[in-house]
Amino acid sequence: MKKLFTLLLCSLILISAGCGKTETKNPPPASDTEKKADTAHLTAADKEFKMSVSKEIRSLTAMNISTKDGYDVVSILVAIENVSKDNVPISPDFVTLKTSDGTEYKYSQELTRKITSKSAFKEVVLPPDYRGGGLLLFELKKDSIPETLTYKDDSNHEMTVQFPSKTKTSV
Repeated sequence: MKKLFTLLLCSLILISAGCGKTETKNPPPASDTEKKADTAHLTAADKEFKMSVSKEIRSLTAMNISTKDGYDVVSILVAIENVSKDNVPISPDFVTLKTSDGTEYKYSQELTRKITSKSAFKEVVLPPDYRGGGLLLFELKKDSIPETLTYKDDSNHEMTVQFPSKTKTSV
């Protein structure tokens, strides 16, 4: 009786496995991300560097950060990738933000260190195929509109990104 039951059970399993509907599945459509550029960042390149800058500029004014009267604090994420075969120094001191009125701003070293802590852009030597950078805080005159961000160092590396005319600012 046990043999008959086992034989019937095996037969039932084989029949049910063979009776399942087989469907030809089409692969999912290719995603649009392969076709579209990274819209969250602006990029520029140089012979040894690739620079990526956050397109969205974050206003920190609502956070009650003490700043000079008539100024707003904004943060921008800047990342530098070393695509050369050499160790290359990078520094936040090489970054300049220019507004639509032509005023150029260097980052606020004191605010950047105090507010961003470990995520701040620090001066380092980047080995090949490494990425460095971080957040930089700028004190801009109220209602100033960021136009470009330039990275220009002492070794003649220069990269500039142009912010869209309607740069999104968030709190």
